[in-house]
Amino acid sequence: MSSATGISIDLNDTVSVVIGASEGIGAAIAAGLAAAGSRIVAGGRDASRMESTIAAIRAAGGTVEAETVDVRRPEAVTGFARAVIVKHGAPTILVNSMGGTLIRPLRDVKIEEWDDIHNTHLRGTLLVCQAFVGAMAEKGYGKIINLSSLSAYRGNPLRGAYAVAKAGLNRLTAVMATEWGPLGIRVNGIAPATTRTPRVTRQLKIDSDREAALAKLSPLGRIAQADDMVGPALFLASPLSDYVNGQTLVVDGGLMAVAR
Repeated sequence: MSSATGISIDLNDTVSVVIGASEGIGAAIAAGLAAAGSRIVAGGRDASRMESTIAAIRAAGGTVEAETVDVRRPEAVTGFARAVIVKHGAPTILVNSMGGTLIRPLRDVKIEEWDDIHNTHLRGTLLVCQAFVGAMAEKGYGKIINLSSLSAYRGNPLRGAYAVAKAGLNRLTAVMATEWGPLGIRVNGIAPATTRTPRVTRQLKIDSDREAALAKLSPLGRIAQADDMVGPALFLASPLSDYVNGQTLVVDGGLMAVAR
């Protein structure tokens, strides 16, 4: 991939593990990394839900394999990482794009729901990174990208459990960066605004006025598309960002700039 300036992103001879590649942002990032030449290992809970991602990448000439993993289960994460490393070696790029949210007032959130959200987004990310960091450290180089959310910065009603998990993820990203930078591993995040994914599309059908309201707030006059996250991910995955570490890049079309 190249721009008009001649700067190119070449990820040939790399392996990218993308957790949450079934749909939405994870699927878009997996496709973008594949288009840049990386070999993709797509991870998700349900193999059948990754079929469209795999088909699209292969149709475009990319290389991809799928492995199932439930990041809420430590033994599943360990087994997944072991299988990936045996088959493909240490990944150069690791993307944690876990899905799932909860729309409910905090006073009504059940502790089991709270735990599920945090076990997926926060603890799950820690488990995946722990499972791969040793192999990446032996390689002496790696890029980890954690998908956060604009909710981590805002007190949006009805999304408290998710927002707290993502806020914790931002701090986890920063601590990983300070501890693992000396090992040659850069750890950064991306915090998208509301993005049109299959899950969000279903929600917008229920609340038809929400998209118009969100688009009106944005300086760009629209909500994000999954492909809007591919460029930032490619930058963070490539050598172009080798001196970027411990940052969570807000990708919101300027929404936070308006809010301040």
